Amino acid sequence: MTHQYWYITNADEINVIRANPHPRGTLTIEGAAQLRDFVNVCAEAESVAPLVVEIDIESAELEEVRQMAEGRPIKDWAPWVSAIAALDQYPSLVVAAIPRRASCGGLELALAADLRIARHDATLGLFESRMGILPGAGGTQRLPHLVGFGHATELILSGAPISGARAADIGLVEHLDEDPMSRAVAITQACWANGSEVLTTAKRAIRAAATRSEDGYRVEGKSFLHLVNQPTAHKKIAEWLARPELSGRDTTALEVHRTFESERLNEPLRQTPKSTK
Repeated sequence: MTHQYWYITNADEINVIRANPHPRGTLTIEGAAQLRDFVNVCAEAESVAPLVVEIDIESAELEEVRQMAEGRPIKDWAPWVSAIAALDQYPSLVVAAIPRRASCGGLELALAADLRIARHDATLGLFESRMGILPGAGGTQRLPHLVGFGHATELILSGAPISGARAADIGLVEHLDEDPMSRAVAITQACWANGSEVLTTAKRAIRAAATRSEDGYRVEGKSFLHLVNQPTAHKKIAEWLARPELSGRDTTALEVHRTFESERLNEPLRQTPKSTK
């Protein structure tokens, strides 16, 4: 039976896409296609209203990633690419609300939004390096522009999760709130009060200041395809899938991935005391 990953609603003319996460916390190719279709429906309106999207995703469905490593055609992953592109190219404001988790593909979706709002204890990160692969849906390209190359490098290469509070410290999310959806709707409605044309025109100007090279996305894609076909990735993805928390019950990534590295990444850098000698 097909899982309905998303529901679309309306809040005083604001488009709202609510998450209905799978118990595993993963998003399939079909789930990405559902999101893409909802976003495109909103974008095709005569007067495009702002969009709030709730993100509650740990990763893409790893069974499907393993199928790619075993020869599944890359074109099957087009819905993931088009869902992220639909968010990135949405004409009006897009705000991502993160109540619990946005990691791996979930974070790559959130990175395509204009603003991100999370709970202080939400889990964010790009864990792919711990699976023997790398983010393959724009994460290596968008994250450095948002948090700087240093923070992006550490997050991508360590594969460690960070809390919403730490994400706010480094600029990965713009606001913290115990109810991210309500805060996202409130901010979006305040912006919408300025008028549709103002939002769409100003967004085009802002995006023009953040021009990204298509070459970077091509390098990312080729690098992902190279790694996903390596024996190390096959082994690590199999180990990841064998985790008991992926047996079907719901959990949060922070409980799953609590490690020394994550604790370190969740703390601001401490100044080393100078010697008194």
